[in-house]
Amino acid sequence: MRAQIERNQVAENDNWGNPLPPVFAPIGDPLPCFVWSNSSREVVDGSKTAMIEDMRAMFALGADVREADEIPQVTDRQGNLLVPGRLKVEGPVQRKHTHLEAALQRIG
Repeated sequence: MRAQIERNQVAENDNWGNPLPPVFAPIGDPLPCFVWSNSSREVVDGSKTAMIEDMRAMFALGADVREADEIPQVTDRQGNLLVPGRLKVEGPVQRKHTHLEAALQRIG
């Protein structure tokens, strides 16, 4: 699996001190990774229904992955789409003995 990491390039505030809208741009080449889903569940709140999926990703120890980075999609080595949609790195990236592990949140 491969994931192109995108990082917010805007870290400034407007004239009233509010953060400007994020502008995500790719950094480096797509990183080798492994993305999986631990579980998914449906939440019903009145007339609204939402699917919540617990997704995680593993990266090599030297990978440049940070909290709040985004992944537009996950592909295989040939570029075939495996996991569609935008994913956001949620919370700090955890360093394990042999890899980095990140919790992912689907955006949209």
